[in-house]
Amino acid sequence: MLGRTLSLLAIAAAAHSVASVANAQVGLSTKPDYDLIYKADRVDENTEATFSALSQAGVEAMRNKNYQVAEGIFSDLLHRNPNNADANFLMGLAKIGLEKWAEAKGFLETAVKQDPKRPEPRTRLGLTYIQLEDNDSARKQRAELARMDLDCKGACDDAVWIADGLVLLDQALSPGGSVAAASSAPSPAAASASAIPGSKELDPANYSLVTFDDPRDLYKLLTEEGRCPPNKLAEPKQPCALILYTRVSDVGDGHQSNFKPVFKVVSKDKIWAIHDKKLQSVRIENLYHDEEEIIGKKKSSYRSIALIGNAENKTNCEQARPCLASLVSEDMFRMYSNMPDSVVEVIWGPAGMKDPGTVRIR
Repeated sequence: MLGRTLSLLAIAAAAHSVASVANAQVGLSTKPDYDLIYKADRVDENTEATFSALSQAGVEAMRNKNYQVAEGIFSDLLHRNPNNADANFLMGLAKIGLEKWAEAKGFLETAVKQDPKRPEPRTRLGLTYIQLEDNDSARKQRAELARMDLDCKGACDDAVWIADGLVLLDQALSPGGSVAAASSAPSPAAASASAIPGSKELDPANYSLVTFDDPRDLYKLLTEEGRCPPNKLAEPKQPCALILYTRVSDVGDGHQSNFKPVFKVVSKDKIWAIHDKKLQSVRIENLYHDEEEIIGKKKSSYRSIALIGNAENKTNCEQARPCLASLVSEDMFRMYSNMPDSVVEVIWGPAGMKDPGTVRIR
């Protein structure tokens, strides 16, 4: 299954602006593309990498409101894998963006069938039924969301998504209600995202991230227990911490926010992280700022503002405190499971540091 992290968070607002059916935080990018980061033991480019690249291109088209372009990209995805739940959901949203409601219905029905415990496709499908004047079918989707809500009790990973879905469907099904009117109202997800400097989308406090203003504090905070104490590692193929970056200004075409994984801290001069789109050993100073440059677009500058450790985040989740599971359903510390064994040996192996043969992402 494609990473839900990028797919939903990046396309949701684009779909909201035209069809008013998405309520999610925008622009969060976390998942690396291993076949382009690592030279050794590449992921099969003809399958996973191609599918991922197409998905990201479609997501970008949706964010730019190029729904017709997205429709063509997702058509290619579905040709490769017609039963993929994410691809069907994305195509459904593209069709909604084009106001092709009847066509959207089939794709969303497939997405729900393939992933019945996921609330977002059910919400979009319910809204589509309402738009097609099939309120009975919409109420069935609403009933399924209510069952999810009963099981969730407000404490599961999808709690906000379920709550949003119930609010949207209730408003759209109310006398005189409509899909557009319901979706234009503030949602629980939108209300919980308070603004911070440089980002209107993500409040670190909602996920127990530790914030800092002075970059000189980064090393001290990064090496505290539960994060990345020098030469102590998380499990192989998992970062010991994630650092949150926010765009410095509204100028630029990049993401509003981004997470950078840190895999090992040896000293202030040797920290293994993904920096400049390469897995490499860097100095602590390199983690203060970041830049994203997309060909043909403005360069976006970012600064680090918050962080959280792997063990720290896990404890928060287990004790029902705010954690990154409330942001996305996929464990953000487990997104690196495809990391090649040769790279694992570089960071976690007993033989010492070797050159992993990193290569810049194109």
